[in-house]
Amino acid sequence: MSRWTGLGVLALVVSAVALPQASIAGESDAAAPEDYAMTPEAVAPGVYAVMTPARDLPSRENLGWNANMAFVVTGDGVLVFDTGSSETMGVALREAIAEVTDQPVRWIVNSHSHGDHWLGNHAFADSDPEIMAGSAATARMETEAEGWVENFREMTEGATGDTTPLLPNVAVDERITRDLGGTEVVILPSGGAHSPGDLSIWLPQTRVLLAGDVVYSDRAPSVWDGDVAQWIDLLDELIALEPAVVVPGHGRLEDAQTLDRLQRYLVTLWEAIEEGVEQGLAAFETVPLVRERMGDLIDYYPGFDDKIDRSVATTYPDVEAAVF
Repeated sequence: MSRWTGLGVLALVVSAVALPQASIAGESDAAAPEDYAMTPEAVAPGVYAVMTPARDLPSRENLGWNANMAFVVTGDGVLVFDTGSSETMGVALREAIAEVTDQPVRWIVNSHSHGDHWLGNHAFADSDPEIMAGSAATARMETEAEGWVENFREMTEGATGDTTPLLPNVAVDERITRDLGGTEVVILPSGGAHSPGDLSIWLPQTRVLLAGDVVYSDRAPSVWDGDVAQWIDLLDELIALEPAVVVPGHGRLEDAQTLDRLQRYLVTLWEAIEEGVEQGLAAFETVPLVRERMGDLIDYYPGFDDKIDRSVATTYPDVEAAVF
């Protein structure tokens, strides 16, 4: 399996902002921080989302930026949630944060191990931040980092440039609540819902959920690196929070309705495959049944047709094991 095949978990996103265009000369040159049009959007007091406009895979046109990021300004420094696909992208994020506050970045949470969410860490090395991630995610980062760097460089025709990976230094494997500069921050492990070591952040004072890739708001979710049954259970926990704002790993800003809709999608996927298993259908024979059962849900999730065959193939063994 290629590293990009493993990266299939990436979802694609929409925004009213125009796609960033390379202003640099030469198709093989690296982008500069100013080539990323990062505009922090205040979603609650002190909480900012940095939403990618890209809707495709990492490419020369989007300079490799296809995952959302966020940061929280506290009374004693900045908490960053995800740092992008390259060190240069991390610098662009650092400069975007500097437009909002002159406080240092003291904490980073990497939502998971896929390279589009953490390769920008090194841009913040000078402030010596505490970098948190699930231990399973960190183990993957350590072994896969160079492959991610090379893969993004190839896919973007050099736009993502060189990156020095900076690994997390604090493991978070169970739910914890911390006071960071007077801001209550709850860090929520997913139990491997989307991928091993996933983390989300819940900000109860502002009712904002920084979800990472356990939430796709308007793009078909990629399920093949995780555990669909666990993901369904996790969404019960997230729905119970009743967030006012959800910042997904990929997709547009939404409210709590996005959690209910995503759970319906995953439940329908599971139950349709279960129906196929009970009928004795092979995985590929179950795909038309899944399409039929999905009904109008498909309209909410562009990219469904690109993902459904693989989603069924990788979920089928788990459903089969549960049935028998």
